[in-house]
Amino acid sequence: MLFSKRQSQKSRTHNLLGLLPALLMCLPLTSQAATGVQFSSIITARSNGAIEASMVEGGSWLSIRNVVHQAIYIKHPKGNLLFDTGLGSKTQAALDKLSWLDRQLFAISDISSVATQLAAQGIAPESISAIIPSHLHWDHTGGLVDLAGIPVLSTQAGIDAAHQGATPAYLKEHLTDDINWQALALDNKSYLGFATSLDIYQDNSLVLVGLAGHTPGQVGLFLNTDAGKQYFFIGDTTWLIQGVDNNKARPNFTQWMVGVDADMEQNSQVIEKIHLLTKTKPELIIVPAHDPDVANSLPQFPVFSPVTTAAEQRFYRKAKSLLQHAQMIKSDMRDKPKQSIALYVAL
Repeated sequence: MLFSKRQSQKSRTHNLLGLLPALLMCLPLTSQAATGVQFSSIITARSNGAIEASMVEGGSWLSIRNVVHQAIYIKHPKGNLLFDTGLGSKTQAALDKLSWLDRQLFAISDISSVATQLAAQGIAPESISAIIPSHLHWDHTGGLVDLAGIPVLSTQAGIDAAHQGATPAYLKEHLTDDINWQALALDNKSYLGFATSLDIYQDNSLVLVGLAGHTPGQVGLFLNTDAGKQYFFIGDTTWLIQGVDNNKARPNFTQWMVGVDADMEQNSQVIEKIHLLTKTKPELIIVPAHDPDVANSLPQFPVFSPVTTAAEQRFYRKAKSLLQHAQMIKSDMRDKPKQSIALYVAL
């Protein structure tokens, strides 16, 4: 009878310990992310519309997509950042100089620069410590001229490609001589399968990775929020989320018309890598720079993503510690059932 009671107690304890990890995993255990990290999408313009089939292989010929041109404003205790700038005050005049065909392809409306939107909220441009464009094509650098003096961090390969590049991909009106360029070097340190990375503030909240293919030196940004969500801003690796979901690049005829990708094969490999990553991390939120549906799901400026309080962070750290204890006890129960039960009660 005594043996039966002990077995029953052991069984109940084992069941409770089995439940604890499942319950705790529902919590956003993000103790590595810096407290206070937030972001907001600033929509600087929308396109006048393009057939979806021209934007992703296998896209609909009957669907018109009005892609967005956005910047991501990131608040961080160690310095606020801007990832991409979208369009700016000189963009329309620069586009007006292009050929008739290019003007139709790149037609935009409702331009409202980052600088204009920040000013409307009483935010000084000086609040931005640095600008990190995913790459230097015209639709990601239009706001640079309106944010003069702020350091612009780009890979050397990206800077060289921009200075050697031609219209319509690169616009000289956006890449002026007074830009405060600073070469950005990624480390040979793998992050989630990407060979090179840079943990910007050394706290795992903002991690750049190399995504060269669409352009030389293109970078993507993993953003890990205090609220437990992980975003991956992938620049122009794909224009629409369907490209990642279905592992599809842009169609060949688009490449033929406007020469979108510097290296189509390399870019296709990057798409496949991101596609496979979403299979192992389905909770990861992929953000192509221009997808209107994904952009609309993000916090829209002046609204920012939520941030947890210091008390909530302490709670999450305690919960994570409790989970680790539970896993340790469970693994010991076969060899030391009495001690393990005693430790569980003590917890």
